[in-house]
Amino acid sequence: MGFDDILKEQEKKTTIDVTWDTDVVEKPKGFTTLIFGDTSTGKTYTAFTWPEPIFVIDTEARAIHTKHYNFKDKRIIIKEPLEFKTEFSSKDEDPLDTHKTIETITKLVIDFANKVKRGEITQGTLVLDSASDLWSLIQDWGVYELAKYTNKDGTKKADIMMMRVGNQLDWKIMNKRHTELVNILRQLNKYGIYIIFTAREDNPPEYAIKSMNVEVKYKIRSQKDLPFVADVVLNMKKTQQGQTIKYMGFVEKLSGKPRPIQPIELPTFEKIQELLK
Repeated sequence: MGFDDILKEQEKKTTIDVTWDTDVVEKPKGFTTLIFGDTSTGKTYTAFTWPEPIFVIDTEARAIHTKHYNFKDKRIIIKEPLEFKTEFSSKDEDPLDTHKTIETITKLVIDFANKVKRGEITQGTLVLDSASDLWSLIQDWGVYELAKYTNKDGTKKADIMMMRVGNQLDWKIMNKRHTELVNILRQLNKYGIYIIFTAREDNPPEYAIKSMNVEVKYKIRSQKDLPFVADVVLNMKKTQQGQTIKYMGFVEKLSGKPRPIQPIELPTFEKIQELLK
Protein backbone atom coordinates (compact mmCIF):
# COMPACT_ATOMS: atom_id res chain seq x y z
CA MET A 1 0.00 0.00 0.00
CA GLY A 2 1.49 3.34 -1.08
CA PHE A 3 1.31 6.48 1.03
CA ASP A 4 -1.35 7.98 -1.26
CA ASP A 5 -3.50 4.95 -0.49
CA ILE A 6 -2.81 5.46 3.21
CA LEU A 7 -3.92 9.09 2.96
CA LYS A 8 -7.11 8.04 1.18
CA GLU A 9 -7.74 5.48 3.90
CA GLN A 10 -7.15 8.13 6.57
CA GLU A 11 -9.48 10.55 4.80
CA LYS A 12 -12.30 8.03 5.15
CA LYS A 13 -11.69 8.02 8.90
CA THR A 14 -10.92 11.69 9.50
CA THR A 15 -12.74 13.76 6.89
CA ILE A 16 -15.24 15.99 8.65
CA ASP A 17 -18.49 15.99 6.73
CA VAL A 18 -20.21 19.33 7.22
CA THR A 19 -22.20 20.83 4.36
CA TRP A 20 -22.90 24.52 4.14
CA ASP A 21 -25.68 26.44 2.44
CA THR A 22 -24.50 28.56 -0.47
CA ASP A 23 -27.02 31.30 0.27
CA VAL A 24 -26.89 32.74 3.76
CA VAL A 25 -29.43 35.28 4.97
CA GLU A 26 -27.77 38.68 5.22
CA LYS A 27 -26.85 39.60 8.78
CA PRO A 28 -23.94 41.33 10.52
CA LYS A 29 -20.82 39.33 9.75
CA GLY A 30 -18.52 37.99 12.42
CA PHE A 31 -14.75 37.82 12.14
CA THR A 32 -11.93 35.56 13.34
CA THR A 33 -9.37 36.79 15.86
CA LEU A 34 -6.07 35.31 16.99
CA ILE A 35 -4.92 36.54 20.42
CA PHE A 36 -1.41 35.43 21.35
CA GLY A 37 1.03 36.23 24.12
CA ASP A 38 2.95 34.93 27.09
CA THR A 39 1.27 33.42 30.15
CA SER A 40 -0.98 35.78 32.16
CA THR A 41 -1.00 38.61 29.62
CA GLY A 42 -4.81 38.79 29.45
CA LYS A 43 -5.59 36.60 26.42
CA THR A 44 -8.63 34.85 27.89
CA TYR A 45 -9.81 38.03 29.63
CA THR A 46 -9.75 39.90 26.31
CA ALA A 47 -11.58 37.03 24.58
CA PHE A 48 -14.36 37.18 27.19
CA THR A 49 -15.14 40.80 26.27
CA TRP A 50 -16.55 39.55 22.94
CA PRO A 51 -20.36 39.23 22.44
CA GLU A 52 -22.24 36.63 24.46
CA PRO A 53 -23.16 33.89 24.66
CA ILE A 54 -19.53 32.81 24.67
CA PHE A 55 -18.81 29.12 24.06
CA VAL A 56 -15.33 28.03 25.17
CA ILE A 57 -13.38 24.90 24.24
CA ASP A 58 -10.84 25.10 27.06
CA THR A 59 -7.77 22.85 26.91
CA GLU A 60 -5.97 24.80 29.64
CA ALA A 61 -8.61 24.35 32.38
CA ARG A 62 -8.27 27.98 33.42
CA ALA A 63 -11.17 29.73 31.70
CA ILE A 64 -13.45 28.99 34.64
CA HIS A 65 -11.29 31.18 36.89
CA THR A 66 -11.43 34.13 34.49
CA LYS A 67 -15.20 33.77 34.30
CA HIS A 68 -15.63 33.47 38.07
CA TYR A 69 -13.48 36.46 39.03
CA ASN A 70 -14.18 38.82 36.12
CA PHE A 71 -17.33 37.85 34.21
CA LYS A 72 -19.79 36.37 36.71
CA ASP A 73 -22.79 37.99 35.05
CA LYS A 74 -21.86 37.09 31.48
CA ARG A 75 -23.23 33.99 29.74
CA ILE A 76 -20.12 31.87 29.21
CA ILE A 77 -20.40 28.13 28.55
CA ILE A 78 -17.14 26.24 29.08
CA LYS A 79 -16.29 22.75 27.82
CA GLU A 80 -13.06 21.04 28.89
CA PRO A 81 -12.25 18.40 26.22
CA LEU A 82 -9.16 16.71 27.66
CA GLU A 83 -9.67 12.96 28.00
CA PHE A 84 -7.47 10.74 30.17
CA LYS A 85 -6.68 7.05 29.93
CA THR A 86 -8.08 4.57 32.44
CA GLU A 87 -5.46 1.91 31.70
CA PHE A 88 -1.73 2.16 31.04
CA SER A 89 0.58 -0.18 29.17
CA SER A 90 3.72 1.12 30.93
CA LYS A 91 4.70 3.43 33.76
CA ASP A 92 6.05 6.08 31.39
CA GLU A 93 2.99 6.29 29.16
CA ASP A 94 1.31 9.67 28.81
CA PRO A 95 -1.94 9.63 30.83
CA LEU A 96 -3.61 11.91 28.27
CA ASP A 97 -5.71 10.07 25.70
CA THR A 98 -4.75 12.10 22.64
CA HIS A 99 -7.00 10.25 20.20
CA LYS A 100 -10.09 10.58 22.35
CA THR A 101 -9.31 14.24 23.09
CA ILE A 102 -9.06 15.08 19.37
CA GLU A 103 -12.32 13.21 18.78
CA THR A 104 -13.98 15.20 21.58
CA ILE A 105 -12.73 18.55 20.23
CA THR A 106 -13.85 17.59 16.72
CA LYS A 107 -17.30 16.63 18.00
CA LEU A 108 -17.65 19.90 19.93
CA VAL A 109 -16.73 21.91 16.83
CA ILE A 110 -19.11 19.98 14.55
CA ASP A 111 -21.99 20.07 17.05
CA PHE A 112 -21.57 23.83 17.48
CA ALA A 113 -21.38 24.38 13.70
CA ASN A 114 -24.53 22.34 13.08
CA LYS A 115 -26.44 24.23 15.80
CA VAL A 116 -25.50 27.48 14.09
CA LYS A 117 -26.53 26.11 10.72
CA ARG A 118 -29.92 24.95 12.07
CA GLY A 119 -30.52 28.35 13.64
CA GLU A 120 -30.31 27.09 17.23
CA ILE A 121 -27.41 29.49 17.84
CA THR A 122 -27.84 32.83 16.10
CA GLN A 123 -25.25 35.02 17.80
CA GLY A 124 -22.25 34.93 20.07
CA THR A 125 -18.62 33.86 20.14
CA LEU A 126 -16.72 30.59 20.10
CA VAL A 127 -13.31 30.64 21.81
CA LEU A 128 -10.76 27.89 21.26
CA ASP A 129 -8.42 28.29 24.22
CA SER A 130 -5.85 27.37 23.12
CA ALA A 131 -4.74 26.82 19.54
CA SER A 132 -1.28 26.00 20.91
CA ASP A 133 -2.69 22.93 22.66
CA LEU A 134 -4.81 22.01 19.66
CA TRP A 135 -1.78 21.87 17.36
CA SER A 136 0.28 19.90 19.92
CA LEU A 137 -2.54 17.40 20.34
CA ILE A 138 -2.98 17.00 16.58
CA GLN A 139 0.76 16.41 16.14
CA ASP A 140 0.72 13.67 18.80
CA TRP A 141 -2.40 12.17 17.25
CA GLY A 142 -0.69 12.19 13.84
CA VAL A 143 2.41 10.43 15.15
CA TYR A 144 0.28 7.58 16.54
CA GLU A 145 -1.64 7.37 13.26
CA LEU A 146 1.50 7.29 11.11
CA ALA A 147 3.20 4.74 13.38
CA LYS A 148 0.68 2.18 12.10
CA TYR A 149 2.29 2.31 8.64
CA THR A 150 5.71 1.54 7.21
CA ASN A 151 7.90 3.01 4.48
CA LYS A 152 9.08 1.00 1.48
CA ASP A 153 12.28 0.14 3.35
CA GLY A 154 10.30 -1.35 6.21
CA THR A 155 10.87 1.48 8.71
CA LYS A 156 7.96 3.05 10.56
CA LYS A 157 6.63 6.33 9.25
CA ALA A 158 6.73 7.71 12.80
CA ASP A 159 8.55 6.90 16.01
CA ILE A 160 6.22 6.90 19.05
CA MET A 161 9.11 6.76 21.54
CA MET A 162 10.69 9.90 20.06
CA MET A 163 7.33 11.39 18.99
CA ARG A 164 8.93 12.14 15.66
CA VAL A 165 7.70 11.94 12.05
CA GLY A 166 10.21 10.51 9.60
CA ASN A 167 9.24 12.32 6.41
CA GLN A 168 8.06 15.91 6.08
CA LEU A 169 5.54 14.84 3.43
CA ASP A 170 3.78 12.75 6.06
CA TRP A 171 2.67 15.92 7.86
CA LYS A 172 -0.24 16.03 5.42
CA ILE A 173 -2.40 14.07 7.86
CA MET A 174 -1.89 16.52 10.75
CA ASN A 175 -2.19 19.65 8.63
CA LYS A 176 -5.35 18.29 7.04
CA ARG A 177 -7.08 17.70 10.37
CA HIS A 178 -6.09 21.16 11.67
CA THR A 179 -7.24 22.86 8.47
CA GLU A 180 -10.59 21.07 8.59
CA LEU A 181 -11.34 22.25 12.12
CA VAL A 182 -10.21 25.84 11.48
CA ASN A 183 -12.18 26.09 8.22
CA ILE A 184 -15.38 24.84 9.86
CA LEU A 185 -15.08 27.55 12.50
CA ARG A 186 -14.17 30.23 9.93
CA GLN A 187 -17.33 29.37 7.99
CA LEU A 188 -19.39 30.48 10.99
CA ASN A 189 -18.31 34.10 10.51
CA LYS A 190 -20.82 34.48 7.68
CA TYR A 191 -23.56 33.46 10.10
CA GLY A 192 -22.61 36.33 12.39
CA ILE A 193 -20.59 34.22 14.85
CA TYR A 194 -17.25 35.51 16.16
CA ILE A 195 -14.35 33.06 16.42
CA ILE A 196 -11.34 33.51 18.71
CA PHE A 197 -8.18 31.42 18.88
CA THR A 198 -5.79 32.05 21.76
CA ALA A 199 -2.18 30.95 21.50
CA ARG A 200 0.92 31.03 23.64
CA GLU A 201 4.12 32.77 22.66
CA ASP A 202 7.63 31.37 22.61
CA ASN A 203 9.89 33.71 24.54
CA PRO A 204 13.28 34.49 22.98
CA PRO A 205 16.32 33.31 24.95
CA GLU A 206 17.82 35.74 27.47
CA TYR A 207 21.03 36.15 25.46
CA ALA A 208 18.99 37.32 22.46
CA ILE A 209 17.21 39.94 24.52
CA LYS A 210 20.48 41.31 25.92
CA SER A 211 22.46 41.16 22.70
CA MET A 212 22.50 44.35 20.61
CA ASN A 213 23.28 42.34 17.48
CA VAL A 214 20.30 39.99 17.57
CA GLU A 215 16.86 40.97 16.34
CA VAL A 216 14.33 39.61 18.83
CA LYS A 217 11.27 38.06 17.23
CA TYR A 218 8.41 36.37 19.02
CA LYS A 219 6.98 33.17 17.62
CA ILE A 220 3.37 32.07 17.94
CA ARG A 221 2.98 28.51 19.20
CA SER A 222 0.40 27.32 16.70
CA GLN A 223 0.08 25.69 13.31
CA LYS A 224 2.02 27.93 10.90
CA ASP A 225 -0.99 29.02 8.79
CA LEU A 226 -3.21 30.15 11.67
CA PRO A 227 -2.09 33.83 11.69
CA PHE A 228 -2.87 34.03 7.96
CA VAL A 229 -6.47 32.83 8.28
CA ALA A 230 -7.29 35.22 11.16
CA ASP A 231 -8.86 38.58 10.30
CA VAL A 232 -7.48 40.26 13.43
CA VAL A 233 -4.26 39.36 15.25
CA LEU A 234 -3.50 40.75 18.72
CA ASN A 235 -0.19 40.32 20.53
CA MET A 236 -0.77 40.72 24.27
CA LYS A 237 1.92 42.09 26.59
CA LYS A 238 1.98 42.79 30.33
CA THR A 239 4.01 45.79 31.46
CA GLN A 240 4.75 47.04 34.95
CA GLN A 241 5.85 50.47 36.11
CA GLY A 242 6.27 50.55 39.86
CA GLN A 243 3.08 49.12 41.36
CA THR A 244 1.08 49.68 38.16
CA ILE A 245 0.46 46.71 35.86
CA LYS A 246 -0.92 47.33 32.38
CA TYR A 247 -2.22 44.84 29.84
CA MET A 248 -1.47 46.01 26.32
CA GLY A 249 -2.57 44.68 22.95
CA PHE A 250 -0.42 45.27 19.89
CA VAL A 251 -2.52 44.97 16.73
CA GLU A 252 -0.52 42.97 14.18
CA LYS A 253 -3.34 42.47 11.70
CA LEU A 254 -6.64 44.32 11.23
CA SER A 255 -8.67 42.74 8.42
CA GLY A 256 -6.77 44.60 5.70
CA LYS A 257 -7.12 48.00 7.37
CA PRO A 258 -4.22 50.18 8.60
CA ARG A 259 -3.00 49.06 12.01
CA PRO A 260 -2.67 51.53 14.88
CA ILE A 261 0.93 52.34 15.72
CA GLN A 262 0.32 52.56 19.44
CA PRO A 263 -0.80 49.52 21.46
CA ILE A 264 -4.29 49.36 22.96
CA GLU A 265 -4.48 49.34 26.74
CA LEU A 266 -6.74 46.50 27.90
CA PRO A 267 -8.15 45.71 24.44
CA THR A 268 -11.83 44.80 24.24
CA PHE A 269 -14.30 43.83 21.54
CA GLU A 270 -15.67 47.38 21.45
CA LYS A 271 -12.21 48.85 20.89
CA ILE A 272 -11.46 46.44 18.04
CA GLN A 273 -14.88 47.10 16.48
CA GLU A 274 -14.15 50.83 16.55
CA LEU A 275 -10.86 50.26 14.73
CA LEU A 276 -12.60 48.13 12.09
CA LYS A 277 -15.05 50.93 11.32
